[in-house]
Amino acid sequence: MQVSVQKIIDGLGGDRFIKRSVRHEFDLIDMVNEGIPMESVAFLQNNFGFTNKEMSQILSISESTYQRRVRAKSRLTQDETEKAISLAEVYEKGMEVFEDKEDLEYWLNSPIPALQDKKPIQLLASMIGRKQVMNVLNALLHGLFS
Repeated sequence: MQVSVQKIIDGLGGDRFIKRSVRHEFDLIDMVNEGIPMESVAFLQNNFGFTNKEMSQILSISESTYQRRVRAKSRLTQDETEKAISLAEVYEKGMEVFEDKEDLEYWLNSPIPALQDKKPIQLLASMIGRKQVMNVLNALLHGLFS
């Protein structure tokens, strides 16, 4: 992981929503098996500034299913939880780089030459896409791109 476990948990709303002790990656595995609560996902969505449609597309579920789960306060599946954890990692790395939510939102919605002029938000639905976004964020953090 490129971001500390604690930062990932913070990105998911921390103790307010994650009602278990999470100190290391093995605790994240247990969290994946249980699924995270939709309140945590809504917190992450709000941090990113994503619409329900954008968040549901990233999680690969229909928007109506996403909204129904939010209303029912249900939990994500294992696969969806892994994506949410990975998204929290992207968010926290993005905040480390940009230090401002609005600047991160702008970057996520802008064509980035290092991503073949794709918008980072377009790549967040796949593991490989999230990895590419993380690579660019790390490069920015270390001054490799201006």
